[in-house]
Amino acid sequence: MARYTTEWLKQLLSFAWDGLAGQRGRSALTVLGMAIGTASVVVVVSIGLVGRDYVVSLIEGVGSNLVFAYGTGDGINPEELDFADVDVLRNEVPGISGIAPVLDESVTISVRGQPRPLTVLGTTPSYADVRNMLVEWGRFHTEREDANGEKVVLLSKELADKLYGGAPPAGETLRLFDLRFQIIGVFREGVESAAAVNRSEVSGLTVIVPFETLRNVSPVRDIDVVYMQAVSPSAVPAVVQRVRDIIASRHRNIENFKVESLEQYLVLAEKVSSALTAVLIAIAAVSLLVGGIGIMNIMLVTVSERTRDIGIRLALGARRRDILIQFLMEAGILSVLGGTLGILLGAGGPLWAGAAYDMPVPISLLSVIVALAVALFVGLFFGIVPARRASDMNVVDALAYE
Repeated sequence: MARYTTEWLKQLLSFAWDGLAGQRGRSALTVLGMAIGTASVVVVVSIGLVGRDYVVSLIEGVGSNLVFAYGTGDGINPEELDFADVDVLRNEVPGISGIAPVLDESVTISVRGQPRPLTVLGTTPSYADVRNMLVEWGRFHTEREDANGEKVVLLSKELADKLYGGAPPAGETLRLFDLRFQIIGVFREGVESAAAVNRSEVSGLTVIVPFETLRNVSPVRDIDVVYMQAVSPSAVPAVVQRVRDIIASRHRNIENFKVESLEQYLVLAEKVSSALTAVLIAIAAVSLLVGGIGIMNIMLVTVSERTRDIGIRLALGARRRDILIQFLMEAGILSVLGGTLGILLGAGGPLWAGAAYDMPVPISLLSVIVALAVALFVGLFFGIVPARRASDMNVVDALAYE
């Protein structure tokens, strides 16, 4: 019985292939339509994955285990973090590997003869690691320089470029608060954190000086933000809760403060990416439906053109089930060929682009499998109508068909 079934299927498959081969032009156009639809699904999913990975890389570049607390300045009696808060957070928050308070002051300097506003940040040496700062030239200030309140300064890359045209500012000084500060380094962010976090205090024309130095030379007394680095991403929720509890115990209204981490941005990025990908897939699926309709149309035309042949086969003893399965096979072959070609185009294009621009392009195996399965399903679904029309033909009418 198994042998009979195998031979029977081989014979039907041969009939189906011969039928398609006899109409190469139509078959090729139908396969192309399915290929475009399948490729669209794979490409759209790949685009969604690339976008998600890019956003996630920005967030993780800032630090997936970063926690930051700051006063919002909202409400009738706004409050800010103070120096005592920093000491308590440093000593009473377990699970952190670093803490970096930031003082923020604004001054005006002359850049190429023009007065320009400048942001002066006072922070501790741990800021470089906690905020993932990259020192492009020179070095960050040390614990000793911070403790002694020494007058040293790092320039943002943008400011260094404007002042010195990109040349290393070795031996140069910068006048701040009517004092001369020795330039010891040029820095930039590891990633553009403003894209991942709603705040970025180091963008534009910015300098960094030791925390104690700015306390000594400036009247600013409110902490702009306190950054903390949890020992691991899994420790972030506990650190956030502990920081919030400490601030609530030391201030009248916790609503005047924000304690956040980047975990919420990671979750949001995943949700936005998934929603966008789903919408794009739905749009791309229209191409598959169009390809399925194309299969149905060409199969209906094929059935009409082969009506007399179908009648002869039925008259010679072919079962109606044989005719039905043969035409479903033809639809399936068109779907599989179109789906396979579409996967090659949909996966090959992004991989080639990734190699050409030296960037990783993720290809979802699930999207490939789903695209091929959907292409086959669409082909068979739209092939049912012409297949049933062929199998339900009246033998006499079919033989008399001209």
